[in-house]
Amino acid sequence: MCGRKRRCVGSWLIVGLAVMAASAQSPPPETVYTNGNMYTLDASRPRAAALGLAGGRIVAVGSVDEVLALRTAATRVVDLQGRTVLPGLIDAHCHFGSLGSYALGRVDLSQARSFDEVVATIAARAKRAEKGAWIVGGRWDHESWPERTLPTHERLSAVSPDNPVWLTRVDGHAGLANAAAMKLAGVDRNTRAPAGGEILRNASGEPTGVFVDNAEMLIASHIKGAGSDTADLILEAQKTCLAVGLTGVHDAGISPADAAVYRRLADEGKLKIRAYLMISGDHAIEYFREHGVTIDERVTVRAAKLFADGAMGSRGAWLLEPYSDRPRGADGRPYVGLNVMKPEFLRQISEDGLRQDYQVCTHAIGDRANRVVLDAYALALSRRPTRDHRYRIEHAQLLSPEDIPRFARLGVIPSMQPTHCTSDMRWVYDRVGPERARGAYAWATLLRTGVRIAAGSDFPIESPNPFYGIHAAITRQNAEGQPAGGWHPAERLTREEALRAFTLDAAHAAFEEEQKGSLEVGKLADFIVIDRDIMTCPSGEIRDTRVLRTVIGGEEVHRGS
Repeated sequence: MCGRKRRCVGSWLIVGLAVMAASAQSPPPETVYTNGNMYTLDASRPRAAALGLAGGRIVAVGSVDEVLALRTAATRVVDLQGRTVLPGLIDAHCHFGSLGSYALGRVDLSQARSFDEVVATIAARAKRAEKGAWIVGGRWDHESWPERTLPTHERLSAVSPDNPVWLTRVDGHAGLANAAAMKLAGVDRNTRAPAGGEILRNASGEPTGVFVDNAEMLIASHIKGAGSDTADLILEAQKTCLAVGLTGVHDAGISPADAAVYRRLADEGKLKIRAYLMISGDHAIEYFREHGVTIDERVTVRAAKLFADGAMGSRGAWLLEPYSDRPRGADGRPYVGLNVMKPEFLRQISEDGLRQDYQVCTHAIGDRANRVVLDAYALALSRRPTRDHRYRIEHAQLLSPEDIPRFARLGVIPSMQPTHCTSDMRWVYDRVGPERARGAYAWATLLRTGVRIAAGSDFPIESPNPFYGIHAAITRQNAEGQPAGGWHPAERLTREEALRAFTLDAAHAAFEEEQKGSLEVGKLADFIVIDRDIMTCPSGEIRDTRVLRTVIGGEEVHRGS
């Protein structure tokens, strides 16, 4: 593994020279994949029928005859029988360990269609749990329930009196605690919420059990004995991701200890997926001062992850004007959501990233949060002009019209998740009204300004399946094909734009477009084979795509049926 950046740059330079040499006289392929329907995303040769691989890289792209002419007696030939091939798909914003946690015992409430079902699930878990043990779960969504109101703890407390319970909402920006959890945490009617957080209360002033954004730590900081080993979480998530065609992920907001586990798994040969890691903002300055950035083919650490606000679903997104469905807060003042980070810290780390040459990626959902982040980036760049910083805003869900052109002017990348649109469109008008909603999930408008959009899923908030994201990007419809024509259809992407967002443009967002994202000679041999042509099939069938092979560095790491 590479250590400080200056060492890693040297290794990439060697790779670059090797690529140049390969272009002139490529080594014979060790493996040829032939008879494929290949979308290369290489503008000079967008379609191909065969690939030659050697040393974990692509050494030939072309027609069947062109590539087979390069084989030797030792070359392995794989006949794809007309199957479609895409560059490896990259999820540009996800939470890898959290995905693994649901496979390893965390209670998954994503299928609960009422609070009754949540209560029944926890009641069953409490009967099996050791007295006093934490019951931890998440992914509940009150907007999917008939009542569409945030729950309160009483019924949850009744079925689990002896076990503290903590259940995070699907967006991760609110959680529900039962009475046992609040008692253990020392939370009562006199507890004050921290800055950037809210404790919801009933008419008598008692906590309802719902804690929003920074207030979540009042409960979460007391959880013990409910987690799995980080390595197990990563490896479990990897299985899921490889099966749906992901060859790379950007893990958004991890600890230095988590980064060390990633590197260890890579050194042991257990980590197959390529990981681009964002260190949590509270660790970033010290981490990069001590370690510098790490750039490697398997694990790269060169970004910091910050939070400017919460989420619209839990009404924590920071808005320029009050929420339409909550115009005033508990204190009677106009309610515009939550600023979860001190502005001076945002400015400090924005400048430190330019100084230490790491990327800053900031979660911003509300229009005010996006404006504040753009302002902080602009100030940092005015003090330390940097040509290719590739600072990012993660989500950029709701934008004021005057802020949309600023992304391109400042060189800021919007990292967006298409399935958030199709999940949230049910209630966006409730939160902000139809006029402000014109700036929600404004993908096509942003692209027209000249930016590149890096696409992801934010899993496990959404499914890790990138074909759900591609479908959402080109249709702005849910799985049932609603609404007809798509929600705000002018913001739909073309199929090529959507595919680029999950490949080349996601790679660009990690400074990796010269190594990943397209099928070109010299690039890493990362690609997938799928069971249909998503560029021509009916759009409604894209979600049903099955991955037949996932290949990373020339190694087949997943075989489907």
